[in-house]
Amino acid sequence: MAINIKKLDLPKIDHTEVWHDYKLFQSSGEEWRYQMAEDEDFYLGNQLTESQKEYLESVGQPPEANNKIRPAVETVLANIAAASPEWDVRPIGKTDNDMAFVCNQMLDWIWRESQGDVQFRKACKDFIVKGLAYFYVFPDWNVDGGQGGVRVRRLSPESVFVDPNAMLSDFSDASSMIFSDLHTKKALKAVFPQYEKEIEEAREDYEVNEQGSGKYSRDQVWTRDDVGQDHQAMVRKYVRFSKVNVPMVLITDVNTGKSQKLTREGYKEMAKDERYATLVKENVIMEELVYEKHIREVALFGDQLMYDEVLPITEYPIIPACNEHTSTPYPSGDVRHSKSPQRMLNRTEALLISHTSATTNFKLLYEDGAIDPGEVNKWHIPNALIRVNPGALREQKIKEFAPPSVSSQLYTEKQRYELDIEQVFGAYKYLQGSASDAPGSVGEAQIVDEAVARKQNWKILPIYDMITRAAWVAQEWMPSVYNTQRVLRVVNPDGEAKELMLNEPVIDDKTGAVMRMYDMQSAKVDVKVVIGSTRAKSPAADLQRDLTLLNAGIYDRTQVIMNMQGDMDKASLIARHSEIQQLRGAVEQMEGQLKQLEGDMQTREREIFHANMRAEIAEATKPVQQALSNVKANAKLEEARQRDASKKVKEGASSGLNMINSETAAPAIG
Repeated sequence: MAINIKKLDLPKIDHTEVWHDYKLFQSSGEEWRYQMAEDEDFYLGNQLTESQKEYLESVGQPPEANNKIRPAVETVLANIAAASPEWDVRPIGKTDNDMAFVCNQMLDWIWRESQGDVQFRKACKDFIVKGLAYFYVFPDWNVDGGQGGVRVRRLSPESVFVDPNAMLSDFSDASSMIFSDLHTKKALKAVFPQYEKEIEEAREDYEVNEQGSGKYSRDQVWTRDDVGQDHQAMVRKYVRFSKVNVPMVLITDVNTGKSQKLTREGYKEMAKDERYATLVKENVIMEELVYEKHIREVALFGDQLMYDEVLPITEYPIIPACNEHTSTPYPSGDVRHSKSPQRMLNRTEALLISHTSATTNFKLLYEDGAIDPGEVNKWHIPNALIRVNPGALREQKIKEFAPPSVSSQLYTEKQRYELDIEQVFGAYKYLQGSASDAPGSVGEAQIVDEAVARKQNWKILPIYDMITRAAWVAQEWMPSVYNTQRVLRVVNPDGEAKELMLNEPVIDDKTGAVMRMYDMQSAKVDVKVVIGSTRAKSPAADLQRDLTLLNAGIYDRTQVIMNMQGDMDKASLIARHSEIQQLRGAVEQMEGQLKQLEGDMQTREREIFHANMRAEIAEATKPVQQALSNVKANAKLEEARQRDASKKVKEGASSGLNMINSETAAPAIG
């Protein structure tokens, strides 16, 4: 039995549902938003209340604070956001190495086209100052000649509203997230001309934090009477993202076992085919209702519903980074913890300025009648001649007043508050460029630098998690955005630039089937961000490290050149290095041949030397050999004579023995 098409429908969204979520999320975080606005004010130097400013002006002091927070923030930013992130893209399958390389290049390209470094620095500042940063990953269909492309953008924390029940640091457990900001109707019509009528009919809205001074106020809404009739009509845009289980149809071929998931639209088209209906009826194809998690996007302009779409992604495209997570969507930043010592520093500075003003300004005590009133104003004039009444000086009726010196404790307290701020950020004075506060030795500087690096590395881990999750979401967007042929410019590890054609159709020589080269829909990779890749680096230290690895045989010279920092033509250096290596190889080969020839010559010389020695020895030993031969010959003759003599003796003895034997035997016979 075919599945009822109505079971594949999602429940419809009413615009009031989105608006109520927005008001709920806004009111729940109202106090936090007020604190976040104050944090930003402290970073910008707006640290004094109106009453404090009025008092300082009344006593003749400038109503300004000694802002130590801003340079500390900028020092941290210069360290943690000094470079672009590096992607670690690894294949999940055994044959996805090429796709891993292409995906890595795609992420680099998306980052560059999105002005990622600019967006990254803004997000890092939000992270430090406000305690919360956001990346938004989305398809922009107006780029690449209308083909579209994935883009990354930083969102202001003030414009994102999150379910207050979310407890995880990535807000993945939130029921929904809302991005909301104000636009003029004219601007909205230019971007969304297809909704011109709805935009014109949309309810107007005005808010202090976006229309006024920029500082958040608990009294949010303005009316048209407040802004005046001449003000352009403003409309609030609401974009809500929520996680939904999308119903789909899983069809399975009983004979082959192959399965396929169909969306509502895909199943509707398939069901129109009578042949398909027959196969289902005959149980050749089995149908099953399944659910798949996706992100649902609903957009409102004022009170007008613009669109309602199910996105081809499974994670929220708005990705947070919490500085100090509080198990709520309301984290705090470093500025929050530095406001108290900054306030005390401002108070101490005011006391020091007040005392300095008191000690440097002229004060005179005199009795009535000692000085004419007209002469008093001359007292501060250099080289002035001041007339006093007779007897005034003698009777000490005139006295200059000297205030007591300032307590050294004030300067001690001032230094302590400054150090407290530095410790919050890990941005000490010498890191901000103060040579007088630098450590006394290189070893001490390294110890401090390592301690600061450990603290900041731990601090920015949520930033790296945000970038990693942004890369994951970008990967989910790629199959639906980059589904046509287009050229991707890549750079090989050796620095060589080349072009790759994505989704290029090719014919398999064996099967004849049409395939696609570098098919983004088939990419199966895992993406991570290399920890520390965005940190500030020391070119000299990195070069020394690379040279050490080169000497150890771990790096080659090409790798060392690729890692070198600065404006240089690395490709030309690598090419020249290759030529030098070839020449060096030829020289080494010639040197080897020369050594072999030298070895052959030495061997021949040794052979000639030994042959000559043998000839000389033979010539010198000839008389000895001749005498030895004579001795041997004489010995042989003597040996023959001895044998002959011995033979005769033996023969004589034998004859005598026979005669004795014959004589002794005769009587016995008789």
